[in-house]
Amino acid sequence: MNPSELLKNISFNLSSVGSCKVGTEWNYRNIISSFSRLYLVTDGEASIYIGEERIHLKKGHLYLIPSFTHCSYVCENELSHYYATFTIQLRNNLSIYQLFNFNYEIEASVEHSDYFKRLYETNPNMELPAKDPRIYQRLSSKSWNHPIYDADRSLTSSGLLYLLLSKFVGYPKIDLEKGDASDILLSLKYIHSNLETELTVTRLAELSCLSTGHYTRKFKQLMQLTPLDYINKQRIEKAQLLLNTTSQSCIEIAEACGYKSNAYFCKVFKKHIGKSPGEYRINQVL
Repeated sequence: MNPSELLKNISFNLSSVGSCKVGTEWNYRNIISSFSRLYLVTDGEASIYIGEERIHLKKGHLYLIPSFTHCSYVCENELSHYYATFTIQLRNNLSIYQLFNFNYEIEASVEHSDYFKRLYETNPNMELPAKDPRIYQRLSSKSWNHPIYDADRSLTSSGLLYLLLSKFVGYPKIDLEKGDASDILLSLKYIHSNLETELTVTRLAELSCLSTGHYTRKFKQLMQLTPLDYINKQRIEKAQLLLNTTSQSCIEIAEACGYKSNAYFCKVFKKHIGKSPGEYRINQVL
């Protein structure tokens, strides 16, 4: 399969866009968000740490922080920037970040700056309610995450995000031309479309026309996770998104993510995130 085929039906959902100046208060540790974030720095400097990697934010550059990426922010002086938070969806709910490598930083051209400014001007009054996440993390996302119902604004915003994101995309993580890779991709599509149902390695191997052992080995080789670990990861990420963007109860979210027992869902969620679903919802940070 040609990798570009996977990107033909990409869709975006813009949740916030704004422009602001921050100072030394912009120091937050271990942030994780179900939204992707784009920054265009217009003045000053700061740093974002992803693991041990330091990304130096500087004037005239664009930065992408993929969804579900642990990071920390450090600002020792001042930083002026545009920002946008959004979700990305491919067909069958596949994750673009698991299929393609991405750069975190690119130098912004005049066109990139114009795209970001137009995105901001096209969507007035979509800023985050406060600079300080200690304030807006305690607010329901419904109080600031306003869906775009206007067709013109929606299409324009999606097109601008497409143009901004396109320069960050690198080479595919999976060699989709190989037969086994295509078989694994088929099972990935099935996983993402059926997270609320019972998923077994036996069923996934059958879909890929591989033995259970061979399927498990190839899956781990391509995705760096066992099939069951991958399924749990996707279920927890879906739960994070639902906790951030809906008022569904934890029991309803557990069912939507394929957990028959709410107690087990809470146990797995806390193991992965370090907080219970309820604590995560109260203390959500973008």
